[in-house]
Amino acid sequence: MESVHASGLQAPNVSYADCRDFQDSLRTISGLLLNQHVPASVGDGESAYSAWFELVSGNYFDVLGVKPSLGRTFTRDEYGDRARAFTAVISYRLWQEYFRGDPSILGRAVRINRHQVTIVGVAPREFHGDFPGIALDGWIPVALTGERERDARNFQAIVRLKPGVSVSEANAEVAAVATRLALAFPKTNQGVGARIVPIWKAENGGLSSISASPLAILGAACGLVLLIACANVTNLLLARSVSRQREFGIRVALGAGPGRLGRELVSESLLVAALATLAGLPLALWFQDLPVHLVPPTGLPVYFDAHLSARVFLFAALACLASALISGLPPAFQSVRRSVVDALKQGGRGDSQGGSSRRISGLVVAAEVGLAFAALVTLGLFLRSLSGLENTPAGFDHRNVIVGRLFLATNNYTVTEEQQFSRQLRERLLAAPGVTGAAYSDSIPLGFGLGKWNDVMVEGYAARPGENLAVHHASVSPGYFDVLRMPLLAGRDFRPQDNADAPRVMIVNESFARRFFDGRDPVGRQVHTNGKPFTIVGMVKDSKYYILSEGPQPYFYMSFDQVHYGSGERGVAVYARTDRDARGLVSVLRHEMSAIDPNSAGLTAMPLSDYISAAWFGPRITSFFLGVLGVISILLSAVGLYGVMAHAVSQRTREIGIRMALGAGREGVLRMVLRRGSLLALTGVASGLAITLAATPQIAPLLYRVSPADPVSILGAAVFLFVVGVLASLIPALRATRIDPIIALRQE
Repeated sequence: MESVHASGLQAPNVSYADCRDFQDSLRTISGLLLNQHVPASVGDGESAYSAWFELVSGNYFDVLGVKPSLGRTFTRDEYGDRARAFTAVISYRLWQEYFRGDPSILGRAVRINRHQVTIVGVAPREFHGDFPGIALDGWIPVALTGERERDARNFQAIVRLKPGVSVSEANAEVAAVATRLALAFPKTNQGVGARIVPIWKAENGGLSSISASPLAILGAACGLVLLIACANVTNLLLARSVSRQREFGIRVALGAGPGRLGRELVSESLLVAALATLAGLPLALWFQDLPVHLVPPTGLPVYFDAHLSARVFLFAALACLASALISGLPPAFQSVRRSVVDALKQGGRGDSQGGSSRRISGLVVAAEVGLAFAALVTLGLFLRSLSGLENTPAGFDHRNVIVGRLFLATNNYTVTEEQQFSRQLRERLLAAPGVTGAAYSDSIPLGFGLGKWNDVMVEGYAARPGENLAVHHASVSPGYFDVLRMPLLAGRDFRPQDNADAPRVMIVNESFARRFFDGRDPVGRQVHTNGKPFTIVGMVKDSKYYILSEGPQPYFYMSFDQVHYGSGERGVAVYARTDRDARGLVSVLRHEMSAIDPNSAGLTAMPLSDYISAAWFGPRITSFFLGVLGVISILLSAVGLYGVMAHAVSQRTREIGIRMALGAGREGVLRMVLRRGSLLALTGVASGLAITLAATPQIAPLLYRVSPADPVSILGAAVFLFVVGVLASLIPALRATRIDPIIALRQE
């Protein structure tokens, strides 16, 4: 797939009717496809394989430009209104793992969600679907004849731009079409817009949309560490070139040109960089799968395509070349600019480092400390932000609660059968030993996903022109608020009697009451949603629904037994609270499921605390890697400062000996050496502060309740690096105090 041309049509979800109008009206796109992710069960009984498929428009592979590695994709007879969900293209992974790479798979009828489906093709090994970070297992063309309602927004859309068309140009056309649809269909399209964004930036862009910004920060931090390493190598080569000044002087006197000397020094730095790159390759191989292990367990088939490839190796080679140039040019320039006489005179005085070389070394070390300071401040900001996130009240108690996602649709359950199965499972769980509460719903708070929303019409509330009345919601069972310990502030909880035969009821949160009732008691008021009236019977305290950093927002709950439209890709979430370790309930949940239906499949169960860790996945992975890079930068800076001070002491042995022979005390020598080390550290901190403040606009959006100019992070990093600088200077300083003046003078 050529991601440069493929973009997502950004909307909460889109309907087939709207997309058909977009496809017919847009002149800047060459194709538009629809997709919908669904859980699937491949095969029957105990041998069933749990997978994730996509229901797609028949032009799916044509728009993405994907050719099968085996068989074919979908034909024109399987497009749009004519599609029949009786054929499928499977992933290369599913072909290898479940079908053992059988080449006779083409034309075979396979049970998928208890439907007979014929396999017609196998996708390429490198193609995992259009959902970045998620490895899908198959694609089935879906008939769109039953999706003609404009408010049936059940799909996501991907478009391919025509060559040469920019995203801004396409967005201008998309906005015009959306405005026209809003005027033509005000009941369903008023306030509904659309825009085109790259897939990885889309709200439904999978892990890439969550990790893109943190990875950008990590990339910048890696660049800082690389520059620190280059500075260290530069200082090493500077010190070495100073000790070779006599050699260079002789070479120049014998006819060697400055260019030849410069090439030699740059070649040496290139060799060092190449050796370092080769040494880093085993570490890269070792760490390439680490991000997968840091992803929270959500039951989704997560993958990171972070394996070494020709492109990665080429990038490493270019980084190696850049590092060699950055490290080698200053020493080369410093060496070739000296005259022959100066070089020979300098060499005759014990190869002491000249004032120019000392200044360059000092500037390089100050730059190292500055870059390390910027990395440490960034680390401190993210750690404080992560701490704030983890300590933010979620509005519910996730401790000692297990959550299981049941994909009953994979067993071809009807909506009524899903409701009946969920009720029976809750009753059996309530009777199980150690279970103190049980409930079920159609969503899980603080996990991956955008959730569901509907427009509302509230009794007595006069909406402003153009006001967005879309409110997110969930369908839950009786006992849901008790299991999650969400305080009921007014009215009552749902009851078993709130079923399809009873009047429709809902429970709202505090923000809903504040927005639509000015904070007054909402119990007994009427709300219309999805064309049906509901009576508010209760109000619960606000909580977090999608991310911990979100502000208060209106939200409402409906009775699962009364309003449920099928589990689909979200599944049915079953909760059980226990007075012991929640992990012990996984086997209980599986046993009770099998007792109701031995063929039930598609369960993903884990402690709720583990599941909602997705809410701080981005900050956590950023803090982890920034911590590693921060430690490396501190070590490199300390080594660099120590090297400069040690070399300076060794080069100034004769001077220090003369000072001590003339009466300078050891304390004075100690202060002299420490003074220079401290000055370098302070200069570095000052330059690092400027770098940090310049990066404030990029860091600020990623922080939670922490200012980019946070004094704790800045002061802590400054003090820490200053102490590291003093300690790095202390050993050379102590060595200087032990110099014997007689021996120092004899050395010359």
